[in-house]
Amino acid sequence: MMRDLPDANDDFAPTQLEERPAGAMPQPIGEILRGVKPLSDADVAHILDVQVRMGVRFGEAAQALSLVSKEDVMWALSQQFRFRYPRELGPLDNRQLIVLGDPYGLQAEAFRDLRSQLATYQTRHTRRPIAVLSPDVGDGRSFVAVNLALSFCQAGERTVLVDANLRTPSLHRLLGVPERPSLSTLLAGDRIERPFDRSLQMPSLYVMQAGTPPPNPLDLLDQPQFRQLLDGLNREFDRVIVDTPAARGTADARVVAAACGHAVIVGRKHRSAVDPLQSLHQRLKKLDVSVIGVVMNEV
Repeated sequence: MMRDLPDANDDFAPTQLEERPAGAMPQPIGEILRGVKPLSDADVAHILDVQVRMGVRFGEAAQALSLVSKEDVMWALSQQFRFRYPRELGPLDNRQLIVLGDPYGLQAEAFRDLRSQLATYQTRHTRRPIAVLSPDVGDGRSFVAVNLALSFCQAGERTVLVDANLRTPSLHRLLGVPERPSLSTLLAGDRIERPFDRSLQMPSLYVMQAGTPPPNPLDLLDQPQFRQLLDGLNREFDRVIVDTPAARGTADARVVAAACGHAVIVGRKHRSAVDPLQSLHQRLKKLDVSVIGVVMNEV
């Protein structure tokens, strides 16, 4: 059985999120709903009759007749307006993936707001990979990195999510994919024919796993090949989001941020102290890394 994130070069099954050609008329909501609900011709005629008599929209009429749910209508509207999220989450059914699991919630909206701020900054300046950093373990860097990447995918951008936490990688677990050789193997000088995983549910999401944790993570990250790899990804993708290990205790995160050029700092509400966050910001500034976002994680 094909896993949710097959190799990027593999063929993958068509999904309900296929793109319509530019300029094409959106599919009527009735047709979209019939694709997910067994609505008969009589059902559709009844909905249209209620729509006219009540002066409401088609989806509202169908919902009033209990032929579809509110979630069905919202998903159908999302297809009309190119608001990308999968109807069936599959292995992406993880409560931390809030951009997919609760796309209309306040937390998902906060990530879209962050996405907008970062995109605006990168439009005005040279676009660079974005490293997600925080001082300590448990601050929620991976949570922020994966939801930020998904929010860019929702906007239709081809986004690659890189797990540069070579000490305690976690993105593969968040996304429900088996761990396999990837970034650490590439940086060790070995060739990997297909270094990416790609999501069936969100086809514009690519993932480069950390792979096997090496004994010398800093040595691997602090070499020209890593910066060259990120530069290549920056040319090939619309956005590059990079997860990192905790900044306190090792230099890994700062090295990754220096290779990226842009950074988002994450703190945790009621946990993160001001001094470590300010210290991290100052260290990044000395490395000429632009801190283009700050997130206070409440999850």
